Amino acid sequence: MLDSKRTEEVAETAAEFTLPGEERLLPPSVAAVIANLEADIIHGRILPRSRLIEDHLMEDYNAKRHTVRAALDELGRLGVIVKPRHRGAELRRFDAKSINQLYEIRELLHRAAIRGIRQPTDAQIANLERWLREHAKVSASTDVVAIHRANMMFHEALFGLCGNPFITASIRQYDWVSFPIRAYGVGDRSALAQAGKEHIEMVDHLKAGRMADLENLAVTHMKRARDLYEMKFPESKPR
Repeated sequence: MLDSKRTEEVAETAAEFTLPGEERLLPPSVAAVIANLEADIIHGRILPRSRLIEDHLMEDYNAKRHTVRAALDELGRLGVIVKPRHRGAELRRFDAKSINQLYEIRELLHRAAIRGIRQPTDAQIANLERWLREHAKVSASTDVVAIHRANMMFHEALFGLCGNPFITASIRQYDWVSFPIRAYGVGDRSALAQAGKEHIEMVDHLKAGRMADLENLAVTHMKRARDLYEMKFPESKPR
């Protein structure tokens, strides 16, 4: 788990961010616990189906019970955490069938968003490039929470160009559901470098009007994290 210095750093980051794309304002103490959980998932300290016991989290994160409970409830609402009957809260785990179903809907949504993009404005391009630079900057650091959230905001800016808030909200929803998978792409330096390179290519495709190339990249961009997850948990890989 996180040491006290790291807890303070994550708490500071959490106070500066709402959850990517979300309008709900969370108390800083709840946001800090969520950020700690994010970091521990990315670092592989919390594994799929790991039980999340309130007493342990209270001690690890120096948090009160109601704060830990609120953080778990929020991650449950986002689909990151599940609560099987008689087991309590645990990190979601995917088998081969569910991972296929999840990535099928994510592909459909990503393609729909790109196909819905018309001519973006200069301001929209500038916003996308701002998150491109932010993701590149934080990727050089060890702040995995900032890396994860900047990545989500880059995609929020890109897919938001479709102008359909229902598609954008659905993409965000399944981004969070897939976080236990995507976390392996954030925690792997090679995968992170590949993601940064592909972000640059996405912006280049958009500015040049190469929409078919952008659509295909928006789909293949998801593959590296999934591959890492399936290597870690072979039972999740289709046979």
